[in-house]
Amino acid sequence: MKILTVVALCIGAPSISGFNSSPLSSLSSRRPTLAASSLVTVAQTSSPDVVVISPPGGIGEIASVEAARLGGSVKWFVVSAPSLSSSSTGIALTSETLSAIEKAGGSIELAGANADSLLVNSDDGNSAASAVSTWCRGTKSILCTYDGAEEEKRRADLEKSADERGGSEDQMIRSSIRVAAREAVGVAGAGVSKIAILSAEEEMGDEEGTEQKGKGFLGGLFGGNAVEIPDTMSEAMKGATSVVRHGELFGAPESSPESSPFMGGPRREPILREMYTMRSIRIDPTISLSGSVIAGGSKTNRVAVGAVASRLGMEKIEVPKKRGIDVSLSSFAGTETPTEEEWNKEFSRVIELIASPSGGANLFSAEFSSVPSTKRLAEWIATKWAPAILRSYDIAGTRVGARPVYALQTDDNTVEIVWQELVDFNSVTSGRMIIKIEDTGMTATRGPGNASDGFGRISMKPLSGEDILVRRLADAASQAIEKGLATKSKVSAKEAAAQQTQAKPLTTLVASSAASAPAEPAVPASSGPGPRGAGARRSAERTRGTRRKNPPSSE
Repeated sequence: MKILTVVALCIGAPSISGFNSSPLSSLSSRRPTLAASSLVTVAQTSSPDVVVISPPGGIGEIASVEAARLGGSVKWFVVSAPSLSSSSTGIALTSETLSAIEKAGGSIELAGANADSLLVNSDDGNSAASAVSTWCRGTKSILCTYDGAEEEKRRADLEKSADERGGSEDQMIRSSIRVAAREAVGVAGAGVSKIAILSAEEEMGDEEGTEQKGKGFLGGLFGGNAVEIPDTMSEAMKGATSVVRHGELFGAPESSPESSPFMGGPRREPILREMYTMRSIRIDPTISLSGSVIAGGSKTNRVAVGAVASRLGMEKIEVPKKRGIDVSLSSFAGTETPTEEEWNKEFSRVIELIASPSGGANLFSAEFSSVPSTKRLAEWIATKWAPAILRSYDIAGTRVGARPVYALQTDDNTVEIVWQELVDFNSVTSGRMIIKIEDTGMTATRGPGNASDGFGRISMKPLSGEDILVRRLADAASQAIEKGLATKSKVSAKEAAAQQTQAKPLTTLVASSAASAPAEPAVPASSGPGPRGAGARRSAERTRGTRRKNPPSSE
């Protein structure tokens, strides 16, 4: 298989690097150009379809290549660690990929900057922010990810002595990506699509303190010349953003040696890498219980994340631009990659859930054949079931942060479990679980707290003790059926036939050919302890308690 390596050049401050087959008007004064192979088609228009901003490799590279394979004009801006002294970087693509890009009419253009050159004011001669604005002008989509920042920090640490290691290069790269994203959005075309790729628990509203610490560190590093850094990717992208979250990542881009299908070289029984055996996907609203599972240890294929990001950037998948979406992507066993129809089907399902009255924050559902009185069932949950659960050690033992405190029946068929916490020594409502009783079922959704106390939005993260209540709700549904408050859902004849258990295997007794007497009957497996349980048998019929056959003779 033919491999083509495309080399990028770097020169002095502001350390802009790139490759192309014709001079770039915006960057030609800052760096020399390098003619790439004729197999690489480089963007000639000033308004690219997609701009990708990321560290080297990782999801950024996968999304850039995939968008070009879809026929897009792609500009990939690479943010590198400031301490790297290497004067070159590169990307290797197979001849099949290059042919696919050429056939689709796509293109890739690469440029980059060191992280420190993006964190100084634009009026500074060492700033690369103005070059980003010029290079990304008029783009239709902007895609940003932090994936690769930790790996870039590890590469930077290899060039340092043991005493110099342990810096904050990864934090600096993240801040630089947000600054570059803000510059790109400022010069983007009207109706630009904004996509952020984040990990499961990243930037979910409770990390402001961490970001402020980062600002303090960078402000001390650059003095009064430091640029203002956005706290989050959504703030950097100014408005509605489509967020795709992932669990623990696995897989590698095409240019990585780890993209080979086989692990450990040739073997008698080859071992395939997970990125080839876990290609099936599932997408859920992050706010839902299924989406929260991603934070609990689910794994996500980098190739799948890059594929969905590139399709969102190329607008192959329709999502609401005005309010954006926040979804979680998880990977499962399967060797077939999702088709365009499957991608659209998954997103249609998720968008329908988000547009529902619950906003996608579904936690539990149970089906009944009927509920004789929804009011009686709601009263039982509010006055009997919920107080007992809230007094349990798992819930009442919470000493820090918010916890469920009481249940309130707000309607004939609605019960709210209220979460409270102390803020400035005042008890405030920070969240709710809304249990709705219908004629044929029961559902539970996550609700907001008091807007006046700053909790007017539904929490993206699970509330404290929420998982315990969801598990206990399954018991509540069973108890409701036992108490006659609900009728169990009936199973159809077809489903009943499918659920029939398999017949127990027959036990065959084989007697020895030398034995003249008939074989003893098998001892039942359920026999109790004692001689009979050990296999003993009576030698003769007992006479006690039986009627005598012959009456006694009278003499």
